[in-house]
Amino acid sequence: MTPRRIWMVLLMVAALSAPAEPKAASVYSMVLVGEAIESGDVRAISLGGSTQLFVDSLGAVQLNPALLARIPRVTIGATQYLAMDQGRSDAYRETDVSFTFSSFRAVFPVTGLFRFAIGYTGRYEPEGSFSLRAATDGGDEFTQTYKKSGGLFSIPLTAAFDVTRYASVGLTFSFERGTIEERWDVVFDELSFVPGAGLKKKDLSGTGFGGGVVLYPASGVTIGGMYESAVDYDAEVYEKYTQVSLDTSYSSTLSLPARMSAGATWRFGDTFMVLASGAWRDFADFEGLGFVPGSLQREETYSLGAEYLRGFRLGGQRLPLRAGFNYQRLPLEFPAGEAVNKYLVSLGTGIPIRGGKGKMDIAFLVGKNGSIGTNGIEDRLFRVYLGISGGETWKRKGEEHY
Repeated sequence: MTPRRIWMVLLMVAALSAPAEPKAASVYSMVLVGEAIESGDVRAISLGGSTQLFVDSLGAVQLNPALLARIPRVTIGATQYLAMDQGRSDAYRETDVSFTFSSFRAVFPVTGLFRFAIGYTGRYEPEGSFSLRAATDGGDEFTQTYKKSGGLFSIPLTAAFDVTRYASVGLTFSFERGTIEERWDVVFDELSFVPGAGLKKKDLSGTGFGGGVVLYPASGVTIGGMYESAVDYDAEVYEKYTQVSLDTSYSSTLSLPARMSAGATWRFGDTFMVLASGAWRDFADFEGLGFVPGSLQREETYSLGAEYLRGFRLGGQRLPLRAGFNYQRLPLEFPAGEAVNKYLVSLGTGIPIRGGKGKMDIAFLVGKNGSIGTNGIEDRLFRVYLGISGGETWKRKGEEHY
């Protein structure tokens, strides 16, 4: 591997994983394990969501592992997004801005039919905070602040290969890690009163596996599905309080339910492409974090997208025009009996770089999570996604590497 290639990789990762302020997220992400992170190829996200299926020779961070089987060269890709979200109710409005590094993957062709990949994928972000004014029985007023932070992520190892010219298969084994931290502070208006504070931190670790199949039954048609196993986390829990004698630590467990997804794509020549997909994760049997079985619902996601490949002309080249729609039903009800729905509309394009050996994709998402009228709280969402990927053929000739 030449120094030029090494620097290309390092600069790409550094640019997309720069230190960021604490992440902003949906108000609803303080519940359960947080808001689901849209990790994956930015082209797919601009077309409605990461579950969309299409063959992309530079699509290193595609969600379905079977799609990696048709990447021809050593390829590295990464995704980051900027979130500007506003939580709203009849009583308040609060805006948060953040950067999130959501995914990275390197794909290596081992043989003509077999691919190996390693990467990073964000799963959920339990990020958010709120404050309440209250008073003791004696009339002493105070402010109580609650904050939840952390996240779940995955380190997947993937093997993908073509079974026939009409089918590809991908298998994944993943190391699952994460931290969920809850902090609450009580500050009295009367400065002579001692403030109170508490911290509960869960360090999570587990493993998971998954698999995907993609079929190519006819020219321009792609059909596929994916299964991700349930993840049983071992949790080390630490609790600390203002009164040190109450500090404690213990072991616990947490199970993230299995997820299934499916999608189909129709491509019409070299001009137009239409996509549809869906994903399902059943939280009905989830137990932990204060929830009992039956108190949560199935998490559902449905996506529609279209891409006009000849798009528009910019700087002497034609760039594609992409649009998508995404609907999500969150697993919680708030208040009881009222579903929380999330709607996203996306628009994006892609710019080829290095003579087609790399690309930069950009996507803009606007949407709403929940409704003031139905749920009492809603989030207005604005996200900007940036994805960079590059591919190069590595060959050996004598003692030189290219």
